[in-house]
Amino acid sequence: MAPIIQLQNENDIKYAVQKAAEVLRNGGIIALPTDTIYGVSTLVKHSEKIYQLKQRPHEKPLGLFQRPHEKPLGLFVANFDQIEKFSNVTVPSSLLQKLLPGPLTLIFQRSAALSNDFNPTTSNVGIRIPQQKFVQLLCQEFPNQPITQTSANLSGTPESPLCIEDFKNLWPSLDLIIDAGPIIQNQGNRNGSTIVDLSVKGKYKIVREGCAKDQTVKILKIYGLKEMHD
Repeated sequence: MAPIIQLQNENDIKYAVQKAAEVLRNGGIIALPTDTIYGVSTLVKHSEKIYQLKQRPHEKPLGLFQRPHEKPLGLFVANFDQIEKFSNVTVPSSLLQKLLPGPLTLIFQRSAALSNDFNPTTSNVGIRIPQQKFVQLLCQEFPNQPITQTSANLSGTPESPLCIEDFKNLWPSLDLIIDAGPIIQNQGNRNGSTIVDLSVKGKYKIVREGCAKDQTVKILKIYGLKEMHD
């Protein structure tokens, strides 16, 4: 079984970041807490392992933390510079700073900095900066290698994990588990992050309502964005 590191204080977080970075550099998969649900992650260049772990069909691409419309894998990034590096941002930096860090996945057109092997069936990418210190520090360890992420459950499983016991069936296939206890941010909402498509300048589309739809739409409208319709 994968080793479990519990996060109870600052020293635990520093140690967990060190061990998790080591596992990722060696091509491993880790389970980790976010500000919404537990996820599984690896470096983008090893993202095929996530598909195998989750028994996920390739028509559901991955993202840089969370999933756009076709359910690609998403990316975790450390800061706004990385968002601009790995995607073509269509909104002002002041709006990004209003939205992130937080329980959101923002979809933009991918940039040429992302490998063509990552989510080859979609031109978009979903990006997250969770309000979770461990994840933010871990991302800082990889300024040039984004971390891919998705929920810690088998593909098609209806319930999202709020504690590590919720995905015990994955434990034997993981290389490290980071345990921050039950996730209580956002009132323990299992709906995951709110996914917003911002790939068209001046427009937005709520792809998944998640746990922060209302406050997100309010901010987008303040900045003059109009809702896209199919």
